[in-house]
Amino acid sequence: MNKSLCAVDSVIELQQAERERLEQYFRVETVDFKQLEGDVLAKYELALVHSKLTAAAISTMDACRYIGVRAHNTDYVDQAAAQQQGILVQGIDQMGVQAVAEHTISLLLAIAKQLLPYHTNVASGRWREGLRPSYELKGKTLGIIGYGKIGERVATLGHALGMNIVIASGNKDHAEQAGRLPLEDVLAQADIVTLHASTRTLTGPLLTKTMINLLKPQAIVINTARGGLMDYAALEDALRQGKLYGAGLDVFPEEPVTESRLSQLPNVICTPHLAYYTDETIRLMNQQLIQRAIDYLSSQSPSLTPN
Repeated sequence: MNKSLCAVDSVIELQQAERERLEQYFRVETVDFKQLEGDVLAKYELALVHSKLTAAAISTMDACRYIGVRAHNTDYVDQAAAQQQGILVQGIDQMGVQAVAEHTISLLLAIAKQLLPYHTNVASGRWREGLRPSYELKGKTLGIIGYGKIGERVATLGHALGMNIVIASGNKDHAEQAGRLPLEDVLAQADIVTLHASTRTLTGPLLTKTMINLLKPQAIVINTARGGLMDYAALEDALRQGKLYGAGLDVFPEEPVTESRLSQLPNVICTPHLAYYTDETIRLMNQQLIQRAIDYLSSQSPSLTPN
């Protein structure tokens, strides 16, 4: 069998067994999709990515007919450009539900319990000097925006910590029927707001400056979903003015982040879009990414057998 040439994004670190399975069906080359030059992608018939693919890069992919994205949301890839090139773009099932939910609660606990300031004091020899009391979560109201699998798991963990849960409705007209509240009501009631919504149908931030101003004084905001869900400049203003207790951010409007004024604030914790990044989740994501590439190849060559 004359195997198709498959480019694997260098950020996708395959285990030996995973690479061997892929090599049963493809000739595999590792490519740094963050450092593309010229028409380096022109020869590849398939690409498996976890980095952004711009329209300019896709326009050079003359031989490519399939792009597998190691993510549920395929917004890493310029869809219009791929369609114009006749390339099928396929993501994977939503995975990492437990990982992201745990990360969400970890950020919340780290902020509520003042872990970074407390650690910094001890590390610098200042012991308890200048520290403020931490924050108990029992009895507080946790507002969840986006109630899919991750939002549901966060609610379960929140209940276990003794928090009251309020859920924002995605549709104002059906808020009461669904037992949920309009977004504005959730923001006004919640002591902690956590974002788990999609940006697919949004034309701008869900939490605008006006919405952020509805938050309770000393509220905590957590975003482990998408940076585009919130006006980060308005969030920074609210934090600097002392209107919020703190924020935990795993995602940003532009990534990767090399400079961030938000990350310099003492009541903000930032992580590099790795809420999903556990051994267990990565293994499952790689397995499905590989299997879907094999399934695509099989659909094009029904009599295909590995070698």
